[in-house]
Amino acid sequence: MALRVKTKASLASVTDTVAGPTAQLPPRRVWRWLPASRRAALDLLFPPRCTFCAAECLSRDGQPLFCPECDDQFAVSSRQRCPRCGLICAETDLPRGDCGYCRGQRLHFTAVRTLGSYQDALRQAVLKIKHAAHEPLAVALGQRMAACLLARPLVEKPDLVAPVPMHWLKRLVRRTHTAETLARAVATTLGLPLHSRLIRCRRLLARQASLTPPQRKLNVRDAFRASPWTRLNGRRVLVVDDVMTTGATAQEVSRALREAGAAAVYVATVARSTPDF
Repeated sequence: MALRVKTKASLASVTDTVAGPTAQLPPRRVWRWLPASRRAALDLLFPPRCTFCAAECLSRDGQPLFCPECDDQFAVSSRQRCPRCGLICAETDLPRGDCGYCRGQRLHFTAVRTLGSYQDALRQAVLKIKHAAHEPLAVALGQRMAACLLARPLVEKPDLVAPVPMHWLKRLVRRTHTAETLARAVATTLGLPLHSRLIRCRRLLARQASLTPPQRKLNVRDAFRASPWTRLNGRRVLVVDDVMTTGATAQEVSRALREAGAAAVYVATVARSTPDF
């Protein structure tokens, strides 16, 4: 009992010392300043590095971690692109809303937005983010994709974001899901909810890049389905992937979402590759 009283007295003494009239908590503005000071100290000790080339760079809250050179390389392309399929098109095609490639095709997605063509630095970046070690680069590219969507807004704002799904076995081997990392960065930047399990891949697919356009369509036919526990009820879905070539995967994913009740499906990718005609 004596020990208990002594302990209480000690605690009271400590409390009085901390909360006494001479002790004051730092002003609220100081608490707001502390996180910034910690970041500055960490940046001084461990300078942030570009997620693509590893050069030292300045960190910017909410902005892609790129050095100035890479920031220019991964800027949103200024070339005219078809709003429907994302391929480079003539300016005369823009009022029509489609281009010579997609005109007359029945597409299950409504629009495509992409950073640029699948070549040079953008191609190298897409190949890198397929590996778990380069997830920070995928986050930076996802933030830049969000900037692309803000610069070239869709007709209607999406209600949610979903990645193109990966089969569980492939995800186990790669130890990363590139589309999900991109989608999370896009959703966070745009302030939209992320539904990472909205779509499922029903079977292990062959690598699309190794197939001809007809084989790609056959490879992904009926390979995706919306989660049976999800009710879209007329919501608009933004589907995120790393690269788009023939659009076969985007078509099948979009078809599954439309069948599940989506009012519209938009596609956003890091890069757009010109399909082999």
